[in-house]
Amino acid sequence: MMVAAQTIAACTPTAPELHTIGGAAQGTTYSLQWSGGSVDVDTIAVAAEDELERLDALLSNYRSDSSIERFNATRSTEPQSLPAELVQLLRIAKDIHAVSAGCFDPTVRPLVRAWGFDGEEPAAPPVDTIEALRANVGFDKLVILDAEHVRKAVPELAIDMSSIGQGYTAERLATVLEQQGATSYLAEIGGEIVARGTKPDGAQWRVGVENPAPGGPPGPAIRLPAAGRAAVVTSGTYRHYFDDGGHRFSHIIDPRTGWPVEHDLVAVTVLARDGAHAAAWGTALLCLGPESAAAVAAREDVAAFFWQQQGHAIALTHSAALATDWPGLLD
Repeated sequence: MMVAAQTIAACTPTAPELHTIGGAAQGTTYSLQWSGGSVDVDTIAVAAEDELERLDALLSNYRSDSSIERFNATRSTEPQSLPAELVQLLRIAKDIHAVSAGCFDPTVRPLVRAWGFDGEEPAAPPVDTIEALRANVGFDKLVILDAEHVRKAVPELAIDMSSIGQGYTAERLATVLEQQGATSYLAEIGGEIVARGTKPDGAQWRVGVENPAPGGPPGPAIRLPAAGRAAVVTSGTYRHYFDDGGHRFSHIIDPRTGWPVEHDLVAVTVLARDGAHAAAWGTALLCLGPESAAAVAAREDVAAFFWQQQGHAIALTHSAALATDWPGLLD
């Protein structure tokens, strides 16, 4: 009887356990939830921290020894070597720059600094400063030579990957989980998400889309498909801004003008198969404004939610690709 009981117990399926870890990184917080795999929680925690440190050394504009800041500090138009990973991100940025009327542009870094959005006290710079800096901004001034080499067309050119960095970080954290044997997971940093599979009970991962209106009703809760990766990234003008003389300036700077955007599109949520593309498209569409964003999303088959200020209310719409490419998302 004891042997029989042991056999029955061994054959009884048990639901995988959901593991969770989290911490601080990139000026915000991150969290990982996963099931599957045989590696213990401490091992994954160490692997995640190592990957976050590696990405910080690659992409951070806040440390002078990062790959980006060493490139920015080099005032030269000679070819420079960069990690292949960073060059690949620049290729993604260049592709989206080309189809977004120039709205996505990491060379906006000098303008970000001038407006003070990388510090504690942002303020409007003099108009002549903005105009002078625009001469050093533009993706046409960054030449990608090959997989590991780029060249500045003007020595003062500098890049800022913050608008793509956290989406890419969520993607890399997802890769860490997969490398450690996780079969279903949700990786999140700063609210940007990459997920795969389902929860241990078989339910789909659900992600709430935040309504940017203070005190407004909650936004839609979307169900992520179980097959393949799904990235969800939101860009908005409603959190990081400052007021000056009765005028509100958002941290989203239009690289074509040198000024923060002033239209009534206040937030964009993009769904894609990877975090880098989702993050880049979120910024690009938010920069474009409501009409142009809708047109570009339709043309480029981008799945996106749009929150648009209409008087005292905020209206929510979405692109056609959200329904056609992601069926069942809102059911």
